[in-house]
Amino acid sequence: MSGAGVLKGWPLWWRLLVISAFWASAFPVVRLATRSMPPFAFSFTRSVAAFVAVMGIAWATGAFRGLKLAFWRHGLVLGTANGWLPNCLTAVALMSLGAASVALVQSTTPLFVALLATAFLPAERPGPRTLAGMVLGFAGIAIVLGPQALSGAEVLAGAMMLVVALSYAAGTVYVRRMRPGPVMALAAGQQLVGAVGAGILSLAADPPGSFDQPWSVWGAAVWVGLFTSALPLTLYLALVQRARATDAAMTGYLQPGFAAVFAALLLGEWPEAQVFLGGAVVLAGVWLATGGGGRRG
Repeated sequence: MSGAGVLKGWPLWWRLLVISAFWASAFPVVRLATRSMPPFAFSFTRSVAAFVAVMGIAWATGAFRGLKLAFWRHGLVLGTANGWLPNCLTAVALMSLGAASVALVQSTTPLFVALLATAFLPAERPGPRTLAGMVLGFAGIAIVLGPQALSGAEVLAGAMMLVVALSYAAGTVYVRRMRPGPVMALAAGQQLVGAVGAGILSLAADPPGSFDQPWSVWGAAVWVGLFTSALPLTLYLALVQRARATDAAMTGYLQPGFAAVFAALLLGEWPEAQVFLGGAVVLAGVWLATGGGGRRG
């Protein structure tokens, strides 16, 4: 797809970087917090915090004015694909895998987007340059992970994150195909469904006393809900409606580098030299796939 309304170059890049940084900061915080609060309970709490924030803004700005009841089906779809399902699976996976590794497996999202776009977005089928960029980015991921990255008990966590990547990809293609409407109303619907889904899982699976937590854990949940869920989600929903699906999905390739930095600062999980090499390859792949400021194939 092309046209004056499609973001590219620096206007696309700075949005990708900002969204990726906010989203990536969640990985080490969730990994730290779920040592105390069960993953489903934490996912519910972060979704409630995000919903309250987004709902307040949406209500104050009149985002729901004139919307039909059918609009809420979009919230149901995205609240599952981009809400409770990936949030809960990510929280569980972070109990076994490091923050950077989880982010790296999730960074396969653009590959799934490309596959789904082929079937559901005929006008946005990836061209040779985009495909080459994604392959280069995936090679960078392989460098960072190394041959022993996923072994033993970590295989299940890695498989969960592949499901997360596919789920996010489905949500991205859905928004791009359906163009569901007002961003704030859409974000509020997604967060509401995400909170309900995670809450049901928490009631069904978490032990009693799961919400009896110190203030530091509650603070982490609120931080994740506001600054790594509500804010980047709203920015991303706006981006997907203005950029090609494969371009918007490149946030997945950018997140691992940010996640590695945040994990080192918060958890002492210092990346090895191969992470920096792989990260450089990933950035080159993103640059190539998104056009590098020039024409795209």
